[in-house]
Amino acid sequence: MRLALVLLIAMAAYGQRHVIVVGVDGLGAEMLREVAPPQIQGLMKNGAWTLHARGVLPTVSSPNWASMIMGAVPELHGVTSNDWQPDKFDISPSCKDTQGRFPTIFGLLHDKRPELRMAVFHDWKDFGRLIEPGAVPVLRHVEGSPATMRTAIEYWKAAKPDLLFIHLDDVDHAGHNHGWSGPEYRQAVEMVGGLLDPLNAAIKEAGTADSTYLLLTADHGGTEKSHGHPTQRDLEIPWILTGPGVPAGREIRSLVRTIDTAATIAAIFGVAPHPCWTGKPVTEALR
Repeated sequence: MRLALVLLIAMAAYGQRHVIVVGVDGLGAEMLREVAPPQIQGLMKNGAWTLHARGVLPTVSSPNWASMIMGAVPELHGVTSNDWQPDKFDISPSCKDTQGRFPTIFGLLHDKRPELRMAVFHDWKDFGRLIEPGAVPVLRHVEGSPATMRTAIEYWKAAKPDLLFIHLDDVDHAGHNHGWSGPEYRQAVEMVGGLLDPLNAAIKEAGTADSTYLLLTADHGGTEKSHGHPTQRDLEIPWILTGPGVPAGREIRSLVRTIDTAATIAAIFGVAPHPCWTGKPVTEALR
């Protein structure tokens, strides 16, 4: 607890910071352990990383994206399947905001740091329903990973939001259509790696390279042509962070869970994790 407090004070002292999250649906860590695209290798060389981060069970999209942005596991936030809707669920959230929703990182920052500008561009249309209404002024569904990235970059250049979340879905499509290994899946992963080039260029062109954290992560992996299995291939995801003060080339040895992502973003902005969250800042990446 003391370390977390010291971290919050230190991060708050950094002044203005930007955070960009690139969340790649279906990007299992297994593929990156075999061979990672050069752009992702570059992130690992310049930042702190692990290819053994863990999502949550069940290893399907809604519970894992929810756990990432809500800082808690499904039995707490209540998003237990892709059938979940704000008015249709099997488990009631253990903690509710004024709208009856479990708090996300977007809702927390909207409440604690209302001056921060946030934007979300998501390839999978159902991602948006996980976020509290009104928490993010710019919440836009764009179909296709290249178009989603292009739209997000255009917005970044125009507005330079403090928190930009980019959800990409084509890797998951490749897994379902061709399997979570083989040339088609690898090609989709390489395509996503290529999309990082214009993003990094836009960060540099904006003059924000020294104040921007870039986090690459995912919701789940897969086995053969599906996911949802209780296996390492389905559960393990990449978690790669670059940015000011992040130790370059450091492999994170402690366990990183997807529920730690929200708390880490909050720490970067000098905000304590929501009391309902069980995730903790990944201090090994921020020291």
